[in-house]
Amino acid sequence: MKNNKKIVISAALALVLLMALLSGCGIVKTPAESAEPATAAEPVVVVDPAAAPEIQVETGRQDGERFEATIMLEGMEETVQYEHVRNAALGFEMDYEYESLTRRTEPGRECFVSVWDQPEDPWNYLEVSFRAGDVDAVSASVKAALSQDYELLEDSRDLEHAGSCRYIEAAVIKGTNNMADKIQMVYIIPAGDGCIVATAHCAAEAAEGFGRRFNYMLNTLSIIGRKAETGLTGTWQTASIGYEDGDTMAPEFYVQFTDTDIVYGHMKDGEFVVDHSDKITSLEALAGGGYRVQAEASNGVRYTYQTCDTDPDVLEYYETWAEEDFAEAYRGGASLSRCA
Repeated sequence: MKNNKKIVISAALALVLLMALLSGCGIVKTPAESAEPATAAEPVVVVDPAAAPEIQVETGRQDGERFEATIMLEGMEETVQYEHVRNAALGFEMDYEYESLTRRTEPGRECFVSVWDQPEDPWNYLEVSFRAGDVDAVSASVKAALSQDYELLEDSRDLEHAGSCRYIEAAVIKGTNNMADKIQMVYIIPAGDGCIVATAHCAAEAAEGFGRRFNYMLNTLSIIGRKAETGLTGTWQTASIGYEDGDTMAPEFYVQFTDTDIVYGHMKDGEFVVDHSDKITSLEALAGGGYRVQAEASNGVRYTYQTCDTDPDVLEYYETWAEEDFAEAYRGGASLSRCA
């Protein structure tokens, strides 16, 4: 009889040890199905990036420099491969996961697209741009665009290296309690004479994973000041006039300068929309003040913008690089004036 008791006790202990080992192997019980009827999806609230462990950011990294970092996902450490991004034209630097995201540098923005998405029509990506105006003005513009399709959640967030920012979440279809298939999370970060706007686009079912990864990236973002502090900052407009929406008159092009490109576009709802850009071949400060910028168009035309002798807010256009030909190559309609 005593031996039988020992056998029963030993079997019980073995069962306890077996259950402990199974739980340690990551086996999870399947929750019982609820008898309650399904309800509409709750709005997605992405984890506050300030709550995530800080990634140690080293100063002095060069654009394109790669290194390893450790992040926490679902309670577990994950080693990720980061690449440093430094965009002096937009005025920020940050790190991104180059094994999971493809970097696309375009005039006026940086974009980081999931490697698993279709490049021409991605669902999961983070885009970063610069917009003129204070936080309230930029927020109002963002909300006006998103509120056409979404119910909005707005609050403030603290980023580890960029400080306090405005946060706008668009996750619920306007006029309903239903989750949208695609959601947007917008961070509006004060940056000198404007704001860095970082918008995370996610498929609803992928928002938790990509949202956390994008939060880690944004916690590495720092404001560095735009390089184009050359008197060429802001938006310019051509002297020539075109027409928009029927009889509405507008400049033929609005123009912005980066450290590498002259960007031509139009204004839509107060936002600069890129049409095309030309590469800058040289940019020099003139001895008497002002600047000379030379570029080449895609059709091979070489041209120069040069600050007017009598007005620093006017850039005169010459369809040549040769200064001796300026008199004959001057084109008044293509000259630029700074927008107020």
